[in-house]
Amino acid sequence: MPYEPRVRILGAALLPLILLVPSLSSAQKPADPKKKPDAPPKGPVGKAPAPCGATILPLVQGNTWTYGYTQSPNPPPEGLQKLLPAQPQTVTITVKTVETKGPDTVVTLEEKTSADISKDPKKHVLDERTLTTTVTCNRTKFEISPDSFFFAGEPGGWFGLQFDEIKRPKDTSLKLSNGTIGDSPWREDIVAHFARTPVEGSGAKHESGKIELERTFTPAQPERINTRIGWYTAERLVLSTTGRVTLEHPNAEANPLPANWVNQIWMVPNVGVAQVLNAYGHMYILAEATLK
Repeated sequence: MPYEPRVRILGAALLPLILLVPSLSSAQKPADPKKKPDAPPKGPVGKAPAPCGATILPLVQGNTWTYGYTQSPNPPPEGLQKLLPAQPQTVTITVKTVETKGPDTVVTLEEKTSADISKDPKKHVLDERTLTTTVTCNRTKFEISPDSFFFAGEPGGWFGLQFDEIKRPKDTSLKLSNGTIGDSPWREDIVAHFARTPVEGSGAKHESGKIELERTFTPAQPERINTRIGWYTAERLVLSTTGRVTLEHPNAEANPLPANWVNQIWMVPNVGVAQVLNAYGHMYILAEATLK
């Protein structure tokens, strides 16, 4: 069976999956600025001005981040692990270009993933994939394309889908305050139209449809984290996602996304995303970085 990389929250709406979501009730406490740790970072940090002043994710041309998969503190039960999507072992993201287009700054990212898709532990079959993703920002918005690792901490993009329209009727992916995420929650709504592309030569026909997402971001108490390149005090975001998919055929009913879809993202000013724990129980930690 081929490895099917995709935006996990989108793919889950279209394919039957059994998911185990880590318990994060204690993480969803609002940040208390009076209790923020003030220890200086012990790993490398960038110094170049970040596009759109977004120091929390410094998308400076030439910056790179490599993330390594690590065992989650809340792994799924053994009986469910075979039902989860194949997981890349490494994710490398490079800022390729930063361009001004009218009032916006458009950042182009190259995202490379590598996953071992072999079912035999004695053999290794690598599935390597390269995606081109974008971030579009200005003084009031910071929109991350849904196929990016930075969108929700879920690597690999999508498989078998084409999006011809993506709208954001409410807020934006990152709502910044002085270049970082601040203390107030926000919600990004996404309405997207997709077409499902059949395997070449199969002759199959798949229905197109609409997906609607409500992504609620809640800043939580900052934490001191140990990455593979050093210690940092990280701003922590809890991302809760709800939504539904509606296929385009007569009398179609909306198919809700799995309940309790919660991800955590740890971000460091002048460093970027340092750690993620997504709803699949998959954790990624920063292993290498080039920061200008």
